Amino acid sequence: MKGEEQSVSPSFVAAPRPRFLEYDLIDITCIAVTAAIAVAAATNERNAIRSVAAVAFLLFVPGRAIVTNWPAVAARSQVAVSVLFSLTALTLAATLTLWANFWHPIGLLEVECVITAAALLAGILRRRRASAGQEEITVDTGASNDDA
Repeated sequence: MKGEEQSVSPSFVAAPRPRFLEYDLIDITCIAVTAAIAVAAATNERNAIRSVAAVAFLLFVPGRAIVTNWPAVAARSQVAVSVLFSLTALTLAATLTLWANFWHPIGLLEVECVITAAALLAGILRRRRASAGQEEITVDTGASNDDA
């Protein structure tokens, strides 16, 4: 039996789930975290949800917005690159507003939330348009109706 070829009927092979669905789910989760931190900051809530949303936003969400729109970087470790870009972008934005004598943390957070949500939505739309342009792959089952 060793060395024999095995035949698998193509009709039983499930098509793999498109990768963009996983990326869209990550981006939608990031948008939810962005909305949670924006609402919590605007309503001046002080609870554990705000703290968790703030840490998630600080460490991941703005970097994910950059990575989702930069396909060349997305080929690498998306979590590590997202954390790196997130911390860099937020530190740069805070430093620039401090140097410009426009230090307003809540205002800066609101601007960051809007820009991040817009970038994440743009990434989702870009992936959807790219996937809609591809042709559907059909699996030939080998069965034919003209055998009669």
